[in-house]
Amino acid sequence: MEQTFDRLFQGNEAIPEPVVKGTSVELPLDIGDQGPFVQEVQQSLIRVGFPLPIFGADGIYGEETKRAVMKFQRKYGLTVDGLVGPQTLDKLAEVKGATRPINDFPLPSGILRRGDQGTGVRQLQRALQRIGFDPQLIDGIYGPLTENAVRRFQSKYADLQNDGIYGPNTRRFIEMELSEL
Repeated sequence: MEQTFDRLFQGNEAIPEPVVKGTSVELPLDIGDQGPFVQEVQQSLIRVGFPLPIFGADGIYGEETKRAVMKFQRKYGLTVDGLVGPQTLDKLAEVKGATRPINDFPLPSGILRRGDQGTGVRQLQRALQRIGFDPQLIDGIYGPLTENAVRRFQSKYADLQNDGIYGPNTRRFIEMELSEL
């Protein structure tokens, strides 16, 4: 980001604007703003359960980001204006730093794919059913129905590869969906 340093004139003295090393950010953030700080805000929104399924954390403050900010503001009793100012940033940091509640739907780590069986697959199937991507059977077998449910879920998010394989990225997005319930 290129900065210009205009001078403020008071009387005959020229007083330079304060210079901050690094990137300075002008608040509030709104439609059209872009850059690493916008991307950081977007990542925080996603992390605390306000998904950006179309564009993800792309660093551009567009309509999708504004809607997510408004939902966040409404949920936490802030002024719902879709702008990211000091109060919204403070609340976002507070929520992001809060301890997570005990998850009613624990998810397995690692990678699961068609042919896998066991408790981890059963956990995944329960979580998929809970978030509206019903695999039809909670049998602990990663068959075509479970693979299809994972694909349908993955297709909802641009950041996920739509391959029907459950891995760390898919897990993160399922956790995000579960935290909204």
